[in-house]
Amino acid sequence: MVIWERLIERIKFLPEERLEEIADFVEFLEAKGKKQSELAEYGMGDYLNQLSAYEEMLAAGKIKWR
Repeated sequence: MVIWERLIERIKFLPEERLEEIADFVEFLEAKGKKQSELAEYGMGDYLNQLSAYEEMLAAGKIKWR
């Protein structure tokens, strides 16, 4: 049985308040996934900009590699 089928079978027998918790958790996971991908894209762009600036300062002799 595929995991989602096992989950659905188990969920069918849970009380209503547990279903609300599961719905909240699923929404949390969805939001977490979106935030991580957005942060990864933003962070990588910022990182690349900083890396380029660092390389330029190295090339210009403004800073030295240890």
